[in-house]
Amino acid sequence: MLKVLKIFAAALALSCTLTAQDSETIRVDFRVMPILSGEWTGIFYQPFVNGEMKELEFQSLSRSFETYPYAGENPIIFYRKDGVDENGKTIYAPVGRVLAKSKELLLFFMVNKAIGRSDAIEEFSLIGLDDSPQALPMNYISFLNLTGVELGCRFKNENILLRPGFNAPYSLRDSLSRDLFVGMVVQHENSQRVVMKNNWRFESGNRHIILLLPPKKTGSFRIRAYRITEYVGENSKFNSAWTLGEAKP
Repeated sequence: MLKVLKIFAAALALSCTLTAQDSETIRVDFRVMPILSGEWTGIFYQPFVNGEMKELEFQSLSRSFETYPYAGENPIIFYRKDGVDENGKTIYAPVGRVLAKSKELLLFFMVNKAIGRSDAIEEFSLIGLDDSPQALPMNYISFLNLTGVELGCRFKNENILLRPGFNAPYSLRDSLSRDLFVGMVVQHENSQRVVMKNNWRFESGNRHIILLLPPKKTGSFRIRAYRITEYVGENSKFNSAWTLGEAKP
């Protein structure tokens, strides 16, 4: 799986190179989420030009509670404190950046050393996903494949191919409140190896991202899968039928 991580790291390196070439004024709202282990405190950003730095607050394997506004140049840059200058003013050093491609974002933070990018200049690599109701509606699921390889997936009695990166969402509307078998395989030499199988259940009013990560142990083929669920049934942007005071289903 070391080769898998190197492939993934190379893709991220290309993404960062392209990001550095773009610069434009944007207005976006974003939430953040950490992937794998890291030091998730003391990370800042500047919400607007000449504004005070604001520290991000991360939640383990879920979107941040707070939505962060940003108005400034693209890409969005994140910082850590790096001492003080001769006037006693805090110095901030860049530790990661991401190119914003939509007005509502979910930003995944990954420590470069944890994904095999030990030669990276900055501490973090970031992936920004469109987190709007149009990109991921209520009662839909999407897979974020960070294994670096294509995965064959059996889902809802259908065979689908999960390419590296973010895969288009699938509707769950006809599969709610019942167990669904999910199985995944990877091509290995002249055969296929099972890398995950499970039964999942999805309830109405939610939307889901399945985060797929490489195996934890060297030599293993068992990938890691994390389900990121957000209840949006009482949010009129996702559910036009909901009105204030309506009971949660």
